[in-house]
Order: sequence, then C-alpha cells, then structure tokens
Amino acid sequence: MIHPKDAPPIAPAPAPSWGRVHQVPLRECGQPLVPLSLAPERILVRPAYHAAGIPGALPECYAREEVQKRLWAAQALLPPFLRLVILDAWRGVRVQTALYDQCRAALARAHPEADAAGLDEMTGRFVALPSVTPDRPSPHVTGGAVDLALASVAGAPLWFGAAFDYPGPVSFTRHFEERLEAGETLDERQREALVNRRLLHHVMAQAGFVNYHAEWWHFEYGTQRWALLTGRDEARYGVAAPDLNPFATLAAGAPAP
Repeated sequence: MIHPKDAPPIAPAPAPSWGRVHQVPLRECGQPLVPLSLAPERILVRPAYHAAGIPGALPECYAREEVQKRLWAAQALLPPFLRLVILDAWRGVRVQTALYDQCRAALARAHPEADAAGLDEMTGRFVALPSVTPDRPSPHVTGGAVDLALASVAGAPLWFGAAFDYPGPVSFTRHFEERLEAGETLDERQREALVNRRLLHHVMAQAGFVNYHAEWWHFEYGTQRWALLTGRDEARYGVAAPDLNPFATLAAGAPAP
C-alpha cells in the first residue's frame, strides 16, 4: 500500500510515434475478454461513453483476463480509502470512430487555422485512428487498454487537473511535473492534481501497465505500445471482441469451459 503523498514523481518516458508502435510484431495469445464489473468489491466500473450516449458504447467495460488481474493488483496497492474507477476499456470500431470524429471536430473549432493534415496529427495525440487491421489495431480494440481514474470509497472523484478525454496539453501525464521542472510554483489545486497523477501512475506501473504520455488516464498491457516500451519482442493482444452474454452456455445447460 502506498499513501498518495508518497508516490514518486513521474519520470520522463519515451513517446514513440504510431508508426513505431505498429512496427512491433503481434502474436495473438487468444486470451478472452471479461466483464470488469463482476468484482465491484475490487474495482468500480463506470462506462463513460455509454453514459454520454456515444453510438455503439456498451453499459459494461471489458478487458483481457490478465488486464483484469493486474487492475486488481493495482487496486491492492492503493490505501483503503481510495478506489480505481474504470471509465473505458475495450471499444468496438464504431465507438472508436465516433470518438475520433468528435475529437477532430473539437480541435477544428479550437484551431481554425489548422489544415487537414494538422488536424489529423493533433487528433492522433488523443484518439487513435480507428483500426482493426490485424497488424496495427487501435489499442482499445485489443482489450489491452484501459482508461481510469481514482475516487474515494465515499464516491468522490479525485482531481487530476484535466477532465477525462480533454484534448489539450494539460492532459499530458507529465504536464505538472514539467511545470515544476521549469521552476514554476503550483497552486494548491495543481499540486493536488500532481499528487493524484503520481499515485495513479505509480500503482499502474507497479502492476505492469505502461502509460500513454498524452493522457494521464490511459494505460496499456499486452499491446504493441506495451511491448515496445517494456522491451518485449512482440505484443500479445490483437483485435478482439467480447462475448456479450458470457452466461448463455451455462443457462442452456452446457458445461462450463
């Protein structure tokens, strides 16, 4: 267990391009996707995109079995007054496309001077281009990526300095670390966000995940980015899809696998 104020600073990490990430060989291990909400005593699940009405979003978050176990491990490192809150995990291509289009439209409004190529580059920092191509899948399509935050056991969300999915520099994981390194003084609210980011990053790294540098909430295991950043020869997870009725065979009287 680690107290929030004891979490170490977030160290600089490589920020490989999508091109480099997708060069990593991928060997699908066949591990199934599992619903994360079936163990509420361990982690909380609050599907953000279903709540927001995103087309195709499900009222459940699914991830690979090993990802689920490692989320439990991360939760066990937190003090008893805090909980992991899963906001998103596996996504179908319909959801990924909707999120990409929404992010691109928002950036177009914020940067009317940007051309199409510039908008694509900016959008790619925050939302992967939708892809179910076998050798370069979007991370969330694999079931190896999770978006999450922290809350108190009483249900109060912790402050991270930027809202989940906010497409701006303040969402970069090391945003407040870099401001400190530049000699700036953080106010109380910014320091609170810094401490919370450090804690989330630390427990997830201890559990074997890697972070996407542009999003404080996004972590991966078993994906091409994970393999690249951890020095593995190949990724474990390719394109996947959940069984939306995992109890169907049991209800029909078939033996459990």
